[in-house]
Amino acid sequence: MRFRVVVMTAVYTVVASVMAFAQMPQGVPVAAVPLVQHWVKYTDPTEGAFTLDMPQGWNVSGRTDRRNALQYRPWAKAVSPDGTTILAINDPTEWGYVMPTPMLAATGFPEGSLYGGGGGTIYTVARYQTGQQFAVTWGQRKLSELCRAIKVTENYPRPEIGQQINPYSQVFGIVHDVGEARFTCEKNGLAMTADVFASIVSVRGQYGALWWAEVIQAFYAPTQVAGIAAGLLAHMVASDQLNPAWVARNSENAAAVSRAAAAANAAVSDSIMRSWQTRGAAIDRVMQEDSRRRLGIDIYADAATGTRYTVVNNHRHYWVNAGGTVLGTDTDTPPSAAFHRLSRVPPQ
Repeated sequence: MRFRVVVMTAVYTVVASVMAFAQMPQGVPVAAVPLVQHWVKYTDPTEGAFTLDMPQGWNVSGRTDRRNALQYRPWAKAVSPDGTTILAINDPTEWGYVMPTPMLAATGFPEGSLYGGGGGTIYTVARYQTGQQFAVTWGQRKLSELCRAIKVTENYPRPEIGQQINPYSQVFGIVHDVGEARFTCEKNGLAMTADVFASIVSVRGQYGALWWAEVIQAFYAPTQVAGIAAGLLAHMVASDQLNPAWVARNSENAAAVSRAAAAANAAVSDSIMRSWQTRGAAIDRVMQEDSRRRLGIDIYADAATGTRYTVVNNHRHYWVNAGGTVLGTDTDTPPSAAFHRLSRVPPQ
């Protein structure tokens, strides 16, 4: 009899625990991005080629990758602590291309093959893409590693940006073709948005025309806070500066290179802000009550770390775990023991 009582007590305890767990609010993934309160100056650690502002507290990386004296790629990336927002300038896996020709094909270099251009240079044989085309194809390739159900929502040329860059770059006999593409996709129940700027240059070589993506600037974030991510990328791009000493070592016309880079950064940063400002790119305004209401967002803070989050305002309570994942509930109970409460930051 005593054994039966013990067993029944254990059964009731398990059932009660299961029922209590079932009644606990599981929480809903929330579109959120950490509100950047401070920026840190980041310097290229390999060659000192560039400096730029990076969001404090984010996972940041970047350097200059180099194949040889002629082929190098400065790049930088900032990833939010929870991994859902990515800000990128250039891509270290993108190098150069040579357009296919009958001569190349006849000598064993069909489209898709690698061609040695001399001096240690290596090019992939591939058809030329405009900035618009490259923004689409590059975006699709990168997003396939991050999310599902990828859709291209917009893509178009940006000749007005190219016109601001070309006066400084034509001294080298090259012309920039700039394009932009926007995407939506889905990850872990959240709608995501990505935006890509690409600037393509081409130049005639000994065996054909060479082309490459000189500039790639992109962001990826939850759709409802994509405007905030756009503003962060615009700040990063505007702050990106080449080291004059490095430019002088790598170019016969250092002044033209510096002016072209500065013109490109200014043009893209300004375009990002103008395109996204009605959706939150003007970061300083998100602290105001009317802007929060208009954008459907709010600001919450983690008292333990001091981190502030811009969240979509569709829940009564917000919670965060040690990894920076934000969940929303409509009851005043944490989703699990791993989550603690975020507190609303009053408007300024």
